[in-house]
Amino acid sequence: MEPNSDGGSISCFVVDLRKPELLSLLREIFRLPVRFVGHFVKVEHFCVWQMGLPEPAMIWDTWVAEKARYLGKWHYRYKLPAHADEIDDAHAKEDAEDDDAFFCSLLATCHRHGVTHRGASHKRRLQQSFLVHPDGAPFTEKQIAYAAEDAIVAALLFPKQVGVAVNDGTLHHLETIEMPWVRTTARVEWNGIKIDGDKVKKVASVCLAHLSILEAKLLVYGISNFRSHNKLCRFFTAVGMLPLFRKDGKSTFERKQLELHLDCHEAVPTLYVARLIYDMQKSGIFDFRLIGADGRMHPVQQQLGTHTGRQTTRAPNVLGIARILHPLIVAADGYGIGEVDLSQIEVGIAAAIYGDEALIKMYNTGDVYSAMAQHFYAAELTEAERNMSGGEFKDAREDLRDRMKICTLGIIYGMTPFGISRLLHITESEARTLLNQFMAMFPTLKKALGDMAMFGAIAGHVATVTGLRRYRARPGQLSNWERNWMTNHPVQGSAADTFKDAGNRLDRIYQAYDTRLLIPFHDAIVFEAPLDKLEEVANLTKQELCRAVQQRFPQLKPRADINITRPDCWNKKGMADTWERWVTDPLSFMPGSVKEIEK
Repeated sequence: MEPNSDGGSISCFVVDLRKPELLSLLREIFRLPVRFVGHFVKVEHFCVWQMGLPEPAMIWDTWVAEKARYLGKWHYRYKLPAHADEIDDAHAKEDAEDDDAFFCSLLATCHRHGVTHRGASHKRRLQQSFLVHPDGAPFTEKQIAYAAEDAIVAALLFPKQVGVAVNDGTLHHLETIEMPWVRTTARVEWNGIKIDGDKVKKVASVCLAHLSILEAKLLVYGISNFRSHNKLCRFFTAVGMLPLFRKDGKSTFERKQLELHLDCHEAVPTLYVARLIYDMQKSGIFDFRLIGADGRMHPVQQQLGTHTGRQTTRAPNVLGIARILHPLIVAADGYGIGEVDLSQIEVGIAAAIYGDEALIKMYNTGDVYSAMAQHFYAAELTEAERNMSGGEFKDAREDLRDRMKICTLGIIYGMTPFGISRLLHITESEARTLLNQFMAMFPTLKKALGDMAMFGAIAGHVATVTGLRRYRARPGQLSNWERNWMTNHPVQGSAADTFKDAGNRLDRIYQAYDTRLLIPFHDAIVFEAPLDKLEEVANLTKQELCRAVQQRFPQLKPRADINITRPDCWNKKGMADTWERWVTDPLSFMPGSVKEIEK
């Protein structure tokens, strides 16, 4: 498409990629400094790499642009009835996913932007025709015209989406973060992960055995089906504990909620582990059908999969597997797996975003939670404890440090005094007093959080540091849930922006070191590098993560932790045997409150 004063002229070339003699011509085209535009460009990268073509230097994904434009509006909670339960949750999630998939489809996107797709009436039929097309057979004129039409409408959508992004203030984010991340996340999916088949088989079989034992234990308490929401409601009603499992006006028995109340009844730990095993089975990590011809699993990377802008995965859900099973993911021969994790980064970004100098100063000490505790409990500490380094204080007074950590993350993630009381094993009244005293240390933060929620209610959205917006789906008074995410999105979303920026640079750097970016895991990069380059790549990764933070938040002194202790597998702090210990005794891995939040 060539821009001109009339809006642009289009020249169409439909290339049969089955003819290898044409690839050299395509190679020259792909080297031109022009933008490659398409709808869901991730899969186009797979084609390019399969054919050995150079990847386009500049891309615009019309699917990503549209997904970002409406981030948050399709959240399933806007579909929930007044008195919803887990079943309503599941149905609402399915409906929201269907709505989102349709809304971001090429035809729906064309319709919103006033672009005519001449193959709209028979698009699905023509799509299917390619899947059953005989090898070597010529394509029909209708198939060729359809292939051209998809490319044409993508080219016509590009300037319209750019115009919308300029008006919304999101163009900077799309150009510098999200579009490069399309290529990065495509390569992550292309790289895949290697799993240890023997370990997986053993864990899968033991899970089945454990599950039958756990189900028998639960049956003693009258819980005949731990997956049944109604049966769990009846059980906890009978023991007088159903109010403990109320969250946002509905009863929920998900693992996170069960974790808050492990000590409320002897059945809850058993129920927790049963749900954990059930979630493991649903993740797909045990499904050998997901192993590709290269011997690796290739989890589907879902860009903007969460409404904070972070990534999600499926088939298998590698981001959702329990930490104890991380060692099931192993390194290829001659390679090692390393992980570099930004430390306490969301606390630092919250301090920078909301301009709280006291919190910035504490973050820059090296251990923000120790610094908080030393200030908050100064009157109760000895002089030696007040003058300890962050690491020394963590070892000496972990109890006080953990309280500050729970308070901090409670503020960032919108936990209620009730939830914090369960984690700290104190009364709700004591938790409320603790939170009030904690916020008194940071008056600037407290005011800024209130201002952000007020702004979001008026504007209908809040944004990250690079401009990615999250929207409300309706006007009116804010719900507590909306208030929480409005104050959290500028923090968590900005952390995601910064992380993606670093990941985009690392994706390019890794090419020179024969290194694969395996898993973008929350605030950590998991990579697979040749063993002789492992330490060098780990240090480069640390530098890039810290540099990305400082470029946007120069007032912060970020830190990143390197873990290459056991490069034979993915692990936390070198603990490569957690899966074996869990297989032996799953009930021994009850989550501690702070440890689970840390995860």
